[in-house]
Amino acid sequence: MFEFFTKKRMLALFGIIFFMGFVYIILQSHFAYTRQLLQQESAIREKAKRAASCEDFSVVEKCKRCPKKELRDMLQVCMETGYKQKIRCPDGKTEWNWCEISPAVEESDFWRFELIMLLIGLSSYALVYLRQQKLDKILMDKIHKQIAAGV
Repeated sequence: MFEFFTKKRMLALFGIIFFMGFVYIILQSHFAYTRQLLQQESAIREKAKRAASCEDFSVVEKCKRCPKKELRDMLQVCMETGYKQKIRCPDGKTEWNWCEISPAVEESDFWRFELIMLLIGLSSYALVYLRQQKLDKILMDKIHKQIAAGV
């Protein structure tokens, strides 16, 4: 029995168990976070419905940041959160209503920013690396010329 469980097999078994536990924790965390985001977004929608002049409405323009001029003028729609959206009531009337940016949108903006910074960093590294290679080649050519000249 003990001969079957060699060191390599035991390490592989522990590695597999550790990996499966890690995947389980990651998936559990992801699903809990997704559930929390959905609850937050539904709470935001309910608050926006209560603030609107009509009960049922459709969103004409997505939620966007209020311009600085409207914030300075203390426009009622912009004073609540700093964001507004254009809505249309069932009777055809359109108006502006305050809204909140959902955490999912903020998270996607964060990851977009991180991706852009990663790409800028990698491209900078690539340019520096290529320039260094070019300078090394020039230096080696110079050294070979000096050796060939007998200096």
